[in-house]
Amino acid sequence: MNYPALFEPIQLGNIELKNRIAMAPMNVGYTGPNGYHSDQSTAWYAMRARGGFGLIITECVVMNPHRWGGQQSLNPSLMIDERYYRYHSELTEMIHHFSDCKICIQLSPGWGRQGHPHAESRDCPAGAPSAIPMETDLRNLNKGWVRQITRLAREAVGEEAVALVPDFDKVKEMNDEEYAAFKVEALGLLAMIAPEMGHVVVGDTPRELTKEEIVDLEDRFATQTYASYKLGYDAVEVHAPHGYLLHQFLSSRSNHRHDEYGGSLENRARFLTNIIVKTREKIGPDKAFGVRLSGDELMPGGITHDEMKQVVTLCKDAGVNFINVSQGSYENPGAAFAPDGEDEFTRWAPGFKEASGGLPVITPGFINPEIAENAITSGKTDIISLGRQSIADPFWPVKVKEGREKDIVKCIRCQRCYMDLMTANWCRCSVNPIVGKEKYYTELFLDTPKLKKKVDLFLKKAKDLPQI
Repeated sequence: MNYPALFEPIQLGNIELKNRIAMAPMNVGYTGPNGYHSDQSTAWYAMRARGGFGLIITECVVMNPHRWGGQQSLNPSLMIDERYYRYHSELTEMIHHFSDCKICIQLSPGWGRQGHPHAESRDCPAGAPSAIPMETDLRNLNKGWVRQITRLAREAVGEEAVALVPDFDKVKEMNDEEYAAFKVEALGLLAMIAPEMGHVVVGDTPRELTKEEIVDLEDRFATQTYASYKLGYDAVEVHAPHGYLLHQFLSSRSNHRHDEYGGSLENRARFLTNIIVKTREKIGPDKAFGVRLSGDELMPGGITHDEMKQVVTLCKDAGVNFINVSQGSYENPGAAFAPDGEDEFTRWAPGFKEASGGLPVITPGFINPEIAENAITSGKTDIISLGRQSIADPFWPVKVKEGREKDIVKCIRCQRCYMDLMTANWCRCSVNPIVGKEKYYTELFLDTPKLKKKVDLFLKKAKDLPQI
């Protein structure tokens, strides 16, 4: 079949994307020590660029230099000062070798209550809007997470441990009293099979940020965004979805402040909108500059879709020119950024598009090209993005364009990639054995026409050099 809508160009700010297919932002843990890009990081993105994506959105890159950033346990990529710049320029140069592929850096001010104290300073809790710890509700696990918990039990203890894994279909039906008793049992099992995951389920209590610290991050964000464009990034996206620091300010579930950053929705959105206003003032009116937001927190007392639409309007008025959709938070892992099904995020996209006055909207969660094509032709979204599917098959776009649908390696939604990240493993994939080993398969991404032409010319001239 042909899917013409997927391959139509589209404008984002001052850049044109060659197609409507983006790689979704995903932290996979390939960053080198102290947050520097590694060769594996570059190879990881380059292989997806070779696969035909029109836009690569990077993992969440943290611009917060402070010990209370809370993100260190995942060792994400950093963009905090000039020491990191040449590693980012190396990445953007590599991506631009691939047939007009564009690259967007997703910048974040930190993890907040979904983060944890720095390994080198356990006395320094993560900074958040309020001192309210996060707690994952295990009634919200989906099939993929249950599958991985079962695998961990088998690997840690043996086949007999599988019987200890509870029936989560029954857990979903528990009332609060029943669940409180079950949680003690579940945490005991987790301590046995994956103790490093304990703080993912029951978070550490964060420290409430001061106004001075918030303003410092607003100003630093604008500075690092300006640097990002200088380093070759075509677009920048503010990281404000699924329960991270900026989302926590937006939600009355996690923001109990009584100053100008808490209370009304406009106040709760002030940190985010100040970042956008200060950044837009620094970068000018035309750069592709967007924000990613959850369509709904999907938790009691959390921010709703109607409120999020108001936030979208505030962001548009502050200066963004595209919107990226997500949903949920760590407290609802079954519905958050890795649901069992396909095309779940498009339910939020029309509301965001209307609230933004028609700005381009990016929506993730696809496997099948027919469903992705329909999401665009129906007007639900403007750009589709692939997360776990881009892990399973980096060459999805080019296979679709060439009519090779049967050759697509489809994501099975098993959550292996996510569980590897949560358990401090090198990210792997159940259906793609090359994942995590991209740097060893340079033939799959280095021989781009643009780079190959330059290398061939150099080698041709090198043959005539005198021998020493």
